[in-house]
Amino acid sequence: MTNEAFIGNEAQTSGAQLVQFLEGKATGLKAIRMYNQAGMSLLVTPDRGMDIPELKVHGINVSFMSSTGLVNSTYFVENGRKGFMRNFNVGFLTTGGLSYMGASDDPQLGLHGTISNTPAENFGHQTTSSAVKVSGTVRETSMFGVNLLMKREVTIPKTETKIRIHDVVTNEGVQTSPLMMLYHMNFGYPFFSPDTRLMMNTVNPTDREGKLATDWNQFDQPQPGTTEKVYFHDFADQSDKDFRYRLLSPTTGLQATVTVSPSMLSVLNEWKLTQTKNYVLGLEPATNNVNGLEAAKRDGTLQTIEPNEAVTFDLEVEFSKMEVSD
Repeated sequence: MTNEAFIGNEAQTSGAQLVQFLEGKATGLKAIRMYNQAGMSLLVTPDRGMDIPELKVHGINVSFMSSTGLVNSTYFVENGRKGFMRNFNVGFLTTGGLSYMGASDDPQLGLHGTISNTPAENFGHQTTSSAVKVSGTVRETSMFGVNLLMKREVTIPKTETKIRIHDVVTNEGVQTSPLMMLYHMNFGYPFFSPDTRLMMNTVNPTDREGKLATDWNQFDQPQPGTTEKVYFHDFADQSDKDFRYRLLSPTTGLQATVTVSPSMLSVLNEWKLTQTKNYVLGLEPATNNVNGLEAAKRDGTLQTIEPNEAVTFDLEVEFSKMEVSD
């Protein structure tokens, strides 16, 4: 007998629901809650660049929520780093880009671009026999400026604790444009704690100053005066088609396996912050490191996208029970 014989509506076990927040700075913010029978629940926010501010697996929180809480994009004013930070709820996924991201030398460019504070168009959700899908399009453009369109699809299988993110960025303008993409993926308590273990095969990870990093996989107890640390892991030379890294959480008994394609996302930016009230680990696959647009121009790593060209990005995050041998 099939499972369908036991339920009156498929939304009982898997589905997606459009919701809208009604208080505080989140007032008016539209979101789509996705959930499945495997125990995964997440929010996708069309009003915030199709980002994912919340993720839970088997009821266990995985993401990080900053003191800002959810903030509607209507509050966003790009005022250098300050504008981004006022709206930075962090969440599970904040997208950086599309034509610039990172901490640029140019004071006119805000941190991580504007895409995460841009509302989506043509968004919707669909539940099929095997998966729940949410999709939408987000555009970065200005008069006489770039015109880049990102089409995003977020998919969770009905019977697996897995997220697939499929993005297609198209240059709908008439000029060659810079292309910088950052998947600011963040892990918070209780999934991320001092006993968390980060496992990946990278060669000579460095800090922001270019020095060899030795403490990139060590996580301290939260302390008031702790400052953020940033590390760069370069896997552009990996021979495998896909690159995987794992985050093991003994506290929760879960592990996350992230799969990316080094051909398009050749750098993993690691953001480690073990500060009291700000305890978060960011693992951020990207086209470049987060030193910004001007730095990418100087070191020759800046990618470009031609008019009518489309570039595809794919990521997968799978959660499973942590193996005893790990």
